[in-house]
Amino acid sequence: MTMAFRIALLGAVAAIVVVLTGCTAASATKPTPTPSASAPPSASDSPTPTAVTTPTPSPTPTPTPSGIDPVFVPSLGAIQMVGPRLGWAVGAHAIFTTADGAHWTKQYASTEEFVGVDFISATTGWAVATRSLLGTTDAGRSWHQLGEPPAPIRSVHFISATSGWGIAGGTDPQQIHGWLVPHDSATLVITNDGGATWRSLGGPSNPQTVCFSEAGQGWVGAAEGVYLLRMTDQGSNWSLALPRPDQQQGVPQVTLIECAAPHALWVLFLGGQSAMSHSPYVAYATVDGTSWKAVMKEAMSEQQILPGVPAGPDTYPPSFSVVDPTDAVFIGDGPATNVAQCVIASNGGATIRRTGRIDNAPETFAAAFTSVTAGWVLTRNAGGDYVIAATADGGYHWSQQLAIPPTSAG
Repeated sequence: MTMAFRIALLGAVAAIVVVLTGCTAASATKPTPTPSASAPPSASDSPTPTAVTTPTPSPTPTPTPSGIDPVFVPSLGAIQMVGPRLGWAVGAHAIFTTADGAHWTKQYASTEEFVGVDFISATTGWAVATRSLLGTTDAGRSWHQLGEPPAPIRSVHFISATSGWGIAGGTDPQQIHGWLVPHDSATLVITNDGGATWRSLGGPSNPQTVCFSEAGQGWVGAAEGVYLLRMTDQGSNWSLALPRPDQQQGVPQVTLIECAAPHALWVLFLGGQSAMSHSPYVAYATVDGTSWKAVMKEAMSEQQILPGVPAGPDTYPPSFSVVDPTDAVFIGDGPATNVAQCVIASNGGATIRRTGRIDNAPETFAAAFTSVTAGWVLTRNAGGDYVIAATADGGYHWSQQLAIPPTSAG
């Protein structure tokens, strides 16, 4: 997708991109809830990428009505790292993996388009396609098809091999920084058997993103803000924990969320009218689930909102990755500047530090950081290649690890 098309698409949907979110993705790129609990696998004992696996042929699906499938899925659209060596990236028609944090191999090829990835360990994870959900328990050596609710899964977030939540259905979904975000009419769903079966959970209307850090409490991002979702033996209840500060009636808006730990969350609100190469966004963080810190914002389009809040990386909503409850990294999109500026937010968002940038990278698709120094970003270079760029020094310097030419892009 060219930057001109992206700007036109963002204008058409009124810049539909959401909150500073945590954990999917992920998200998203969504960080794994528990990767730090065990030492990351070394290059020698990490699973070696195997030959490309082709899924078992299945009956041709019934054509879906207009507005059910996304208009565009990039060849690299979501990434997750499990420690500094092992990771997965997905996009149109393929799943890629690395066992050393530097070299990437196509692990799985398909006619489907992959829009999300979520791993809870070095072996167990899920890949979301536009019309199906795949799972693996052997680090991707084999992938098997799982169940879906009546409407297609848009994104998932698991906290164990059995317990997970997802966003299903909704119209006009858009691939946004590691999440497939529906415009409206989506539902919140839950599984207790690893994704084999799903049931509706209820919850806020028109949910867009979801993450849990423990079985009894999670978060849901919706157009109007962030909801706290509590689950008990008697059922579930939710409350609006953070309304967005720039609510605009009748304008599509998005909220992206990433969990960091129990009660900790990072949020990115996107949406509103785009103008003069500016698209509004505001980022928030909380370490305790009750007090919120406005971390950054788009300076021009949000200049009347939250005075004193520092400017974000650039004029379009950035990709971001949560490292822990107090630290997150934002990689900004700048169609006018043609660079992806790196900004590190620390101390719960109280400290903002601009480091380096990726040149000739006007747009990013997702990010995954395992620390404030080591990270990976999905972007597109000046030649149109979809690339994985990596840094080992907090964004001051970047190296290209994988490039997919436009001719082979899905």
